[in-house]
Amino acid sequence: MSSLHRIQISGIQFIRIICYVIFLFSFSIPAHAQFKIFPVQNISFGAFYPGSNGGSVIISANGTRSVTGTVVPLNLGIQFCQAIFDIEAPQGTIVSILNGSDIVLSGSNGGSMSFHIGNSQPANPFSTSQSPPARTPVNIGGTLSVGSAMTNPAGSYTGTFAITFNWQ
Repeated sequence: MSSLHRIQISGIQFIRIICYVIFLFSFSIPAHAQFKIFPVQNISFGAFYPGSNGGSVIISANGTRSVTGTVVPLNLGIQFCQAIFDIEAPQGTIVSILNGSDIVLSGSNGGSMSFHIGNSQPANPFSTSQSPPARTPVNIGGTLSVGSAMTNPAGSYTGTFAITFNWQ
């Protein structure tokens, strides 16, 4: 059984209630919620030797490096690391990442290698864990396809990749 209760509100009480509701919403729902991306660290594959047939160099989202094929990782003091972005958004904002297409990295001494954007940490999609001004870090790995030593001479290989952060 349900009952219906009628409440009469005078004009002044109604204005007070509306002001109170507006006051509550102004603090609980940001009028102009900001979403900002801050690049913190570029991805780097470190030093390696392609070997006779090449293969791949993989940087995971947590920053570990592995290789396949005849690629030999070298420890010459050149750091390898994942890409890191910081996101500043209201806590609980749902973020999804759309990876761009594979790109070609050009070598300083000739040659080229293909780069494929990998997984993210936290896993895609995710919810931001910090409230501004604190930021939620996002790590992104990738795979570098390496040809033989003949087709990929020693040098620096550079390129730019695109990712899109969608939020709601």
